[in-house]
Formats: sequence, structure tokens, C-alpha cells
Amino acid sequence: MPRSAARQHQHIDRTEQLESAARLTARNTRGDSDEERQALFFEGPRDIGKSSLLFEIYERHAASDVYFVDLSRLVVEHEVLEALAIQARRQQVEVPSYRAARDRFARQSGPVQVEFTDVRVRNSAIQLITQSEDRGLQTASLSDALLDNLVADARRPVVCFDGFEACAQPMRDWLGRSLLPNLLSRREVSVFVAGREVPRLSRPYSGAARTLVLPPFDVAAVEDWIEALGFASLREKAVAIREAHGGVPGLLAEFFAYHTEPTEPTELVEPHETAGARPDGRGTTTLDQGRREG
Repeated sequence: MPRSAARQHQHIDRTEQLESAARLTARNTRGDSDEERQALFFEGPRDIGKSSLLFEIYERHAASDVYFVDLSRLVVEHEVLEALAIQARRQQVEVPSYRAARDRFARQSGPVQVEFTDVRVRNSAIQLITQSEDRGLQTASLSDALLDNLVADARRPVVCFDGFEACAQPMRDWLGRSLLPNLLSRREVSVFVAGREVPRLSRPYSGAARTLVLPPFDVAAVEDWIEALGFASLREKAVAIREAHGGVPGLLAEFFAYHTEPTEPTELVEPHETAGARPDGRGTTTLDQGRREG
């Protein structure tokens, strides 16, 4: 499921990217349209808002078949497939072919055993390579079975992958050379990937994906954010705030999280009844205000 960090960011701006995502998921899938793209890859540095944007796309398609895979939490290929299968079942999407293939391979598989007593090292190496190839074929078969189930009954799934840069090289290779091409071979599927780095697909699938580098927020976006948060004291400071934090959404979010609007002074009745009274019964001091406002 989406990262908790994505939930903490109030979504601001990214109108252009969201419009591109909406056009992509609403495209004609019969193959007679000029729109060939099925995937958008969002690339950018840390804290630029990739996860927030991806989660916004996920939420906007919550009423349909939508999947969100946090790659930073997964290590091997079958965990990605299992994450998709679990989310499918939660959406009442049955995956019988995938379950059958998984159970069949589970019965066939056993621990890797290499007997060195009467077998030459060369033969042992061949045995290990063969077993590795078998696992690759099994993963490909599981992937085919699962994706066939996801697009059955005229469904149009939206699949989001976050944190591509966190993947080790074997996982990256599998995603870029196997799973993503497999997804894009099905015209019904829309794919979104986010990361500090994103996959580089080979032909013919490279034409189905477009990479968008996310820029920092401009002053107008900072103004919108201030307005959405209701920080009246900051309305004339958007330019300075944007410059101080480089327009980086993550840094802006941290700044806004620690900001406290000044309170208007009220008539002092008793020391423990001031407008800024603290839970321990002491009145709020000027020093306390400064600490809260950062």
C-alpha cells in the first residue's frame, strides 16, 4: 500500500502531470488512436513530491481497479507479484490462474541441493544455472497468469510502482526487461512509475512510456499551499519561502508543519486563564510562542 509519507503531504499543484495521467487512463485502447502511450514515469530528486503525485493518481482511480506497489519494501520478484495478487483479491478481482500456477510451482520446487561427492564442479555449476533458469521461467509464467487475470472481464487496471531507485539490480532488470513490457503488452493496462531513477525500456515498449522530470514548485504553487493551509501571516511571504526552500515540496512541507499562526492577545483575567494557557496551567510566554513558530 502507499507509503505513510505520501499521506502526510497535502497535494498541491502538479496540474500538468495529473492531466497527462487522466488522458492516459482515459485513452482509446482499441489501437486505432494516435495516443500510443500507456505509461508515465515520474523522475526527480528526493522530496520533490514523486510519491505524493503517485498517491494522488492512485486515489483518483480508487473506484476502479488500481494497484500501488512500494518497491522499497520488496526484495525479490515474486513479492511484487504477490503484492499485486493480494490487492486484486481485496478489490474482488479473482486471480485463479495465478493461484493455480503458484501452487503448482510450490509443489514442484524444493531446496537447492548440490552433491559434490561424485559430481565435478563444472557439472554442479551447470545444475545451479539450470535451477536459476527454471526460477526465471516460473516467474515469467506467474507474471503471465496474474496479468491475464487482472485484465479479464474487460477490466482496465491502473498500476503504480513507487521507489524504483531502491531496487537492487536483479529486481531492476526484471522490472525493465520483463514485468513492465509484459504489462505494456496488454493495451488495457495503464502504468505509472516513480523514482529518483526510472526504468529505461527497450523497443518496442520505449515508445509506450513517457518520462516526466518533476520540477520544484513555483511561487504560485507555494501561494496555493499557504492559502490551503489557512496561514494568513504567510500570504505576503511566498516568494521568500519558495526561495529559502528551493521550491522543494518535501522541505516546504516540513516548514509548514512547524509553523504556528500567531494568536491575537486577549484580556488577562487570571494567570491560568490567558488565551494561550498551557496544559500545565502556566500562561504562554513570548519565548514559548517563538519556539512554536520556529
